[in-house]
Amino acid sequence: MHHLLPLLVAVPLLGAALLAAGGRRVPRAVAESAGCAVSAATAALAVVLLLDSSPPQVEWVGGWVPVRGESVGIVLVGDGPGLGMAALASTLTLAALVYSWHYFEEPPRGHPGSFPALLLLFQAGMCGFAMAGDLFNAFVWFELMSVVAYALTGHRVEEARAVRGALTFGVVNSLGGTRC
Repeated sequence: MHHLLPLLVAVPLLGAALLAAGGRRVPRAVAESAGCAVSAATAALAVVLLLDSSPPQVEWVGGWVPVRGESVGIVLVGDGPGLGMAALASTLTLAALVYSWHYFEEPPRGHPGSFPALLLLFQAGMCGFAMAGDLFNAFVWFELMSVVAYALTGHRVEEARAVRGALTFGVVNSLGGTRC
């Protein structure tokens, strides 16, 4: 069952790529429904893996295996807390997608797939962060979440408040990440 761990990251990434590529050609209801379906499928997979998380599952993505205790690659660890956080993040992403149907009156610049794609990227980052098996990969997933969070904050670029909020968010988080 540990071979399914990478799907918790790959499914939202693939869904985001498809929505970003084809989001202009489909109606808003189709784009938002596709985003919800991908998010719900990821949440269901996380719950299934959580129910089978004892003992913890380890998957070396891309076939990288440790040699004499050292490795280069992406390791995902499917233990109870990590899979629980991935299931929670996926469920909350689904809730945010459902709520956004009524929040946005019309998609920005005629691209109904952009917001669901950004939320799916954020979901992939959260799931990857929750299951990261080492500090380097946790940092990479955290940076993915940060970049997408900036984009989500300034999603409505035609509104000055959104741009100002995204810039403030980026500056404050960058300053907070530096050592004084």
